[in-house]
Amino acid sequence: MPAIPPARFAWHADKVDTTLASIRYRMLQPLAALQARGLPIELFDPARAPESYDAIIFCKSQGESAVEIAAAARGAGRGVIYDMCDNLFAAHRVGHASAARIERVRKLLGLATHTTFSTATLAEQIADEVAFDAPRLVIPDALDVATPLDAPAPSLRERWELRRLHRFLARHPDALHCVWFGKSLGRVSGYVHIDEAVTQLREFAAASGTKVTLTVISNDRLGFWRAAPRWKLPLHYMPWTQATASQAIGAHRVAVIPLESNTYTAGKTMNRPATALLLGLGVVADAIPSYEELRPFLSLDDWQGGLARYREWSDETQAQLEAGRRHLSERYSADAVAKRWAEVLGLPEPQTRFG
Repeated sequence: MPAIPPARFAWHADKVDTTLASIRYRMLQPLAALQARGLPIELFDPARAPESYDAIIFCKSQGESAVEIAAAARGAGRGVIYDMCDNLFAAHRVGHASAARIERVRKLLGLATHTTFSTATLAEQIADEVAFDAPRLVIPDALDVATPLDAPAPSLRERWELRRLHRFLARHPDALHCVWFGKSLGRVSGYVHIDEAVTQLREFAAASGTKVTLTVISNDRLGFWRAAPRWKLPLHYMPWTQATASQAIGAHRVAVIPLESNTYTAGKTMNRPATALLLGLGVVADAIPSYEELRPFLSLDDWQGGLARYREWSDETQAQLEAGRRHLSERYSADAVAKRWAEVLGLPEPQTRFG
């Protein structure tokens, strides 16, 4: 049997943590799709010298080791592609990214032969923060949602949490079941914005006579307990896990996504509304630049109108959501996004190599 030649390209992360959406959407899903197309790419092998690869993509890479690997590859004339999906400079200003981490990001941007960003807004934001010579490209997240066929099998505790959720929803059979899911980042995103959503939900309940419930799916139970007393609605908390997220979110009718536009949130992707649409939910959200593409398929900046529409759930509403799912599947499947990465790598079209 002939020997398999070593991979020419690699994807590097400080830690391959599959619980992080960015690792799944920006590395593992496109990596698998590129491999399925026969491209010689793998997860970075620390046993190999960095210069043995033609190019290395750095995703969620901000450690000292990443800087050393990038420096070795660049010194040997290899491609260094630095990928960003968050405005870490904005996170630093509110105490959620250390000065040392920011300095390493600056070094990696300086070493890059190419830079890639999850949104055009983020690319502009980072260019305003630090000068770097590498060309900027926008490559979106792959938005495939894990199904029961490819998600991890839920543990006993996770199955118990799902049963608790279904019991909560069953106790309010005539309610409009809403869900918020995501992580919190202090004063810039997450729980801090749910207050406004609750105000809108309570206003809708009072005006329409419709009971409204809110489920919070997140990784901060303590933060939920602290905030819950001021959210005067039937509430339920469920911890986010990869095994149960799709089932838990999909048990609701409406995803609510309140956002204050700031330097951290403005560059975020369409992940959350897209995930909800793909799972069959209606979406009511505040607009940020990346959400505008989805405006025809959801309710942006119209909370009361959107909640009323999803309570009624007409044939027109169903058709609108189905059109949104087709739009996402055509543009943001793992294979569609992998083609964008293949162009960056110069394979298979156009047939170019990093010099």
